[in-house]
Amino acid sequence: ALPRSKYERIDEAKYKNDYQYRTGKPVDTYFGLITDGRYATDEEAQKVNQLFDATLQAGDLKYVDLNNDGAIDNNDMAPIGNTNPRFYYAINIDLAYRNFELHIVGDGKTGFDIPMTNRYFMNGWGDNTYSQFVAENIDSRYPRLTYNKVNNNFQASDFWLMKGNYFKIQNIELAYNLQVAGMKKVGLNKVRFFVRGANLLTISKVKDIDPESVNSGVSVYPLNRTFTAGFNLTF
Repeated sequence: ALPRSKYERIDEAKYKNDYQYRTGKPVDTYFGLITDGRYATDEEAQKVNQLFDATLQAGDLKYVDLNNDGAIDNNDMAPIGNTNPRFYYAINIDLAYRNFELHIVGDGKTGFDIPMTNRYFMNGWGDNTYSQFVAENIDSRYPRLTYNKVNNNFQASDFWLMKGNYFKIQNIELAYNLQVAGMKKVGLNKVRFFVRGANLLTISKVKDIDPESVNSGVSVYPLNRTFTAGFNLTF
């Protein structure tokens, strides 16, 4: 487990609501709006006093008015998650049987949230800029699809937050040690053959992206799965 760093004192605005303050909260606290589904009709959406767009329609995200002032704005943003893992853990297994060896290394993180704010999730606006997430969720989870950006639907909120917990098998190596009579005559003690795989398996509810590095393969080079084989000579 990691120590929880928090803001002991921070220069911040004088907020009207206690839930808005950063002081006393963990430094990785993620603030956002709390969603309450999507608007069912245009009439329902247009009754809402909000500052993000000129007008809303059916299918746009609906948010909770936390301070009950009749408006949806930044004053309704509250702590909804944390972005740093609360626990790190790992396994290191070494097995041997006769001339065989098996080595397994894995690690994991838990107790944190991932903001789904990169271009894999958040749709662009304009022709041919639909994200992969939109393509897979257009008829279910995704809010109203539009040509022009609807700011309301892209506010920091629990809609764009998911649990990042994962466990990953980072490396597996299988080896065989060959010892042949007569090798020592030529100064060779052992030949070790091995096959090795890296980044082999991830167990997580996070799909389609790598929870270890959410921008991997999206805006930066991917964390590749690799396989190698070879042999070592011991003289």
